[in-house]
Amino acid sequence: MTNRGQSRRGRVALAVTVVALATAGSAAAFQALPPGSQVNDDPAAGINKALSVSGEDPTNADVVGGALTAGKPAVPWAIFRQQEGSGSADQVFSRSFANGAWTTRGNGTVGGRSSASPKFTGSLNFDQGVNAEAPSIDFAGAGRTVPWATWYENTSGTGFGNNNVFASRFDNTGDANQGKWIFAGQSRGNGGSGPDVPSLNIHTNEDAENPSVAGGSTVDPTKPGPWVTWQETSNSNAQDQIFVSKPLRPGMANCDNVTPAGVVDATGHVPAIGGFCFQDVGVQRAGQGNLDPSLNVDVNRNGVEPDIAFTGANDSVPWVVWYEKDPGTNGLATNELVFAAKAEADTSAGVDGGFHWHVIGNNGNGILNGATSCAASLTAEQACSLNSNPGADAEDPQVAAGTMNPANPTAPWVTWDETVGGVKQVFVSRFVATPTPHFQIVNGGQPISTAGLNSTRADITFSGNTPYVSWREETASGTVGFYGHFVNAANPTFVLDESDVPLTPTAQADVREPISSSCIATPFNSDGSACQGGAVGTPFFLFTNGTSPLGLFADAYQPGTPVTGSASGISTSAATVDASVDPEGASVKVSFQLGTTTAYGQSTAAQTLSPSHGAAPFSAQLAGLPAGTTIHYRAVAASDFGTFVGADQTLTTSPASPVGTVTVGHARVNGTTAIVPVSCSGAPGAKCSLTLGMSVRETFRGHKLVTVSAHLRHKVVGVGSASVTLAAGGSETVRVSLNRAGRNLLTTHHVLKVNLTVTEAVGNGTSIPVSTQTVTFKAPRHRRGRH
Repeated sequence: MTNRGQSRRGRVALAVTVVALATAGSAAAFQALPPGSQVNDDPAAGINKALSVSGEDPTNADVVGGALTAGKPAVPWAIFRQQEGSGSADQVFSRSFANGAWTTRGNGTVGGRSSASPKFTGSLNFDQGVNAEAPSIDFAGAGRTVPWATWYENTSGTGFGNNNVFASRFDNTGDANQGKWIFAGQSRGNGGSGPDVPSLNIHTNEDAENPSVAGGSTVDPTKPGPWVTWQETSNSNAQDQIFVSKPLRPGMANCDNVTPAGVVDATGHVPAIGGFCFQDVGVQRAGQGNLDPSLNVDVNRNGVEPDIAFTGANDSVPWVVWYEKDPGTNGLATNELVFAAKAEADTSAGVDGGFHWHVIGNNGNGILNGATSCAASLTAEQACSLNSNPGADAEDPQVAAGTMNPANPTAPWVTWDETVGGVKQVFVSRFVATPTPHFQIVNGGQPISTAGLNSTRADITFSGNTPYVSWREETASGTVGFYGHFVNAANPTFVLDESDVPLTPTAQADVREPISSSCIATPFNSDGSACQGGAVGTPFFLFTNGTSPLGLFADAYQPGTPVTGSASGISTSAATVDASVDPEGASVKVSFQLGTTTAYGQSTAAQTLSPSHGAAPFSAQLAGLPAGTTIHYRAVAASDFGTFVGADQTLTTSPASPVGTVTVGHARVNGTTAIVPVSCSGAPGAKCSLTLGMSVRETFRGHKLVTVSAHLRHKVVGVGSASVTLAAGGSETVRVSLNRAGRNLLTTHHVLKVNLTVTEAVGNGTSIPVSTQTVTFKAPRHRRGRH
């Protein structure tokens, strides 16, 4: 943070150039958000930190960087499942972090069964009497300024009776619902009484779980909408299927003709609760009558735990990842396989939502339709998977959009855990478009986790053009969080940043430690190349720690303390100052504070250092410093969550040279040039810095020039100049020629009287006149020829 105080000696003028180099070195340190505090702590809203957050798999929380105002820096928004006392059900809450503190986001809901009389004011639950589970959060809406949340809860009533998925948006419009979460989707009936239920389920009487939401648009990148994916039990074979729904624009009058079909009200229309409808997406190929748009490769076995992201030019391509497990169709896989599929436009009959899904794997691909080629044989199915070893178990994939090369559009990066040598290891793969579309495991095809140690529940995000991964690992000292990033876009290689964040043992909390940043790859961050609001792009994450209770905490990357270096190239008005800082694995902004006291008052322009480890040197060239003055300076490093300063250092600028005494002789004219003798006297080391200028004053009547004079006070026109610097004891004859304007005036008027002024620089940008005289130029006369 720049110190904007001003010393009594005035501001120091600066001309700054910052130079940075990166080197390799040691591991990172993290900054608590905030120190000594939990995320789950707001008793007034119903969040009692003395009670545990949930420990149920696959997740108890999610986090994303977002802003409620377009163009402002993104801050962490967390969503989590909190246990309650006195026999109350688990509630979902959302909180954001800014200005050093967490703030609960939500003071009620609109359209829920508990909206009229909530027991917990900050809860997002549709029904606060039942557990809300597996929450997810992302931003959508114009300018990506609207938080959207999804989760599931067991919904009672006629036509329900099982887990249903809900979607809700945070209202920040300033209307009567300001600060509340508004449920969205077509009415699926009310179960017999109460408000209509906007369930996203394909079938509201089947179990739906583990939703994930991503803001994106296939048509307008400035107005992303909330796309949701989840798993749901099929109504034909009781196997979990993967489904996706896309939003239909806000302000819908009704949801007639939308699938899954809603329930018509007394007006003869399907109400659009919250002004939204959700349309399922994909080819009808599963369930009773093959009417459900499942993404499963093998619809006869379980597809579970999907995730979703938008990639490509303008982030217009939705991708979904999931894994399939258990026995299914005879002759196909029985082990766990990870899959990824992208949406492609399709308006054929039997295609819901205008898109089919195209599975792409390491060595194969196929469209998810009634004759899915990826399910034609075991070999084809394995080729369509992302597994490192298609014969091993792979599970729990997560996907993030991003690119390590700003010249390329974003692509899906996927992380998961897979059994290797009897233990689970974390892998990362990215989509490669050429020569044929496929996924390629990065890090040389090797896992990024520690060999021989169980590593699970990985998550992935981007900060700018750098991918970051988190996971939990079972070490000799217990369950700890591991965090790191990739370098080298041409051959992505993993660099471990930290490996000792304490976590609740997996036996008590088999959950992800979700990670995000203030510069994820979206069109609003230029896909990571220009962070919104000038943010650094600092990665941050949530983690579960403790055993009784289980608490939810947040950390962010932070740089080491900068080391202020020495000054060099010191002159009367300039110097170069050096420093170094360890970025500790994340981008960091560096600068210098400086001034004539330790109040500083000035700061050099900041430059961003790339993620690295070890001392990264940087320097700044300063100009415009006062001569003969002691200047205080110190190095500064900044993340999105803190400013870190180095020790104070000083430099003293060289004293200014003594000013000599000027003698100016009488000027004589030769054609269009004035020849002026000047001399300088004074003590040894003194000098005279002179500027000689010629000018005239023009007098106008209306727009007509009537007089050109050296003395009349009207418009002043410069007609020539020169400069010279003399050491004491030196002299020189200076030639000052008329410029084009002066020559034109001389041609027009034949005689031109100009004012010749000599000024001397006396330091600190000040000059004083030392001589003035009038010089007369005459145009040459042309002799007339004789006849």
